[in-house]
Amino acid sequence: MKNHSDDHAEKAHETHIVSYKDHFSTLAALLLLTVLTVSISVFGANLRTLTVATAMLIATVKVIVVAYYFMHLKFDKKIYTWLVLIVVVLFASFLILTSIEYLNR
Repeated sequence: MKNHSDDHAEKAHETHIVSYKDHFSTLAALLLLTVLTVSISVFGANLRTLTVATAMLIATVKVIVVAYYFMHLKFDKKIYTWLVLIVVVLFASFLILTSIEYLNR
């Protein structure tokens, strides 16, 4: 007879199987975003500030895709996603505050 702790242990070790379609679509998205970043950096040389901002936006999207699929945030509990989001928001706020302080010198 199983007890409650055995059920909890089985749920903790559940595995998920990701299809090849998900892997190939993730690969295609990352390759497309990389090609887009390179093309913007090569052909958008006249728009330096806009080019950097666009490249950073694309890099952010790539980070989200990698975290969602390869760090398994898609399959984990939602608390882990919230924790990652909190860290990202704190990092961005410290980066912005540091940049503002540096520009006001």
